[in-house]
Amino acid sequence: MKRFILCALLAFGIVAMVSAQGRERWGRGEPGPRQLPTEQATVTGNLTIVQGSLAVKSGDITYLVPGLLRYAGFIDSLKDGAQVKLEGDAISAGQDAKIKVLRVGKLTIGGKDYDLARPRHDAPARTDYPGGPAWPMMPQMHFNWRW
Repeated sequence: MKRFILCALLAFGIVAMVSAQGRERWGRGEPGPRQLPTEQATVTGNLTIVQGSLAVKSGDITYLVPGLLRYAGFIDSLKDGAQVKLEGDAISAGQDAKIKVLRVGKLTIGGKDYDLARPRHDAPARTDYPGGPAWPMMPQMHFNWRW
């Protein structure tokens, strides 16, 4: 009797979770996430710090460059005030038309070019995870649950 009640509650919980997901899921004919319009931009200027991240001001437009600060330890001349040339996709940031976010694909600093484009999702899937088919020496763990 306890098993029956436990199985019934489990089945009811699964049905409730599945029905609570809704119909607005991607891949079922509904539109996916809204894509913001991007434009190719080439920006030349000096690096400054704006809103806690590196930025380059070109004319009256300020281009925020998130993620560029992580290369500061690897690229020696990447400092505040350095002359840079950035190429990438610019996205308008909110209601202010004078601030844009720049996803950098190429950085030129100190006469050197750096390719910072992120790899796309066309790389083969990883199969060497622990317990997977590439780990023949790892014993497979099977648990025998007894009620």
